[in-house]
Amino acid sequence: MILYIGFSLTSHKLHAHILCRTYKHCAPVIVTHNKAIIYQFINPKSIVPIQIRKQDLERLKSFGWIFIKYKSNILQRDILKIHAMTCVQFTKQVCHIKNIYIQTPDALLRYLK
Repeated sequence: MILYIGFSLTSHKLHAHILCRTYKHCAPVIVTHNKAIIYQFINPKSIVPIQIRKQDLERLKSFGWIFIKYKSNILQRDILKIHAMTCVQFTKQVCHIKNIYIQTPDALLRYLK
């Protein structure tokens, strides 16, 4: 099981367009064999797991997504129980990052690089 953090240039949220500079959204992606699951943060009470093929990650890259490999011990059953207010807080909790200064996808990307 490999954990990737995906960053997107677009978002439908208005506050993301106001507060975030380059990347507007982030999501954890768990890859096992030829399957991948993107845990999409919709709102604080709704996290949707989206199943895709591993090849679809390349297709997402053509739409402006970038993926950073992250080493973490996470159980998939624990991800849906996380309560967060933003996609960044959700992704930080999945990765066990406790840095309070990371509040935007750009800051999270800088931290991971």
